[in-house]
Amino acid sequence: MSNEVAPPQGIGRFDTVTKEFVIWMGKEDEFVGEPMFAHRKTSDNKEAAEYDGYIISVLLNGSKKESEVIIFDASRINDGPITRVPLGMIVPHGLFGCFTYSDEANWSADEIDRRAKLADKMESRGNMWNEVKSDFSGLGLRLDDWEEYFGDWELF
Repeated sequence: MSNEVAPPQGIGRFDTVTKEFVIWMGKEDEFVGEPMFAHRKTSDNKEAAEYDGYIISVLLNGSKKESEVIIFDASRINDGPITRVPLGMIVPHGLFGCFTYSDEANWSADEIDRRAKLADKMESRGNMWNEVKSDFSGLGLRLDDWEEYFGDWELF
């Protein structure tokens, strides 16, 4: 595959102050997904310095037809991943996520399942949310909804 058509194959960091560019490149059959930065916490539970953390990405190995999570020390990207976690399956190239230590993101498996079911239900009824009722479309009302909104009135 030529460079003009290949998906991203490396991880890089550019320092805007020093103008230093650090890069790690995978093998020609390894394709790296969108990298995420996760700050390392200090012992007093505060965020550490700008480079003190990890770069996390998903790497698709085209020859093995498997993906793995790769983790870099953010201050030493050019040394390569400090760990590789094989996933035993292919994660589609381009899939990305978000990492946070917020309490709002610490959901139980039951909560994740509940939210997924709710999202599926909303998706299956997606055409209903944008429905325009035609009789009084400016008000979003139909003549047959009149009693529901205004009580038992005689219209004419």
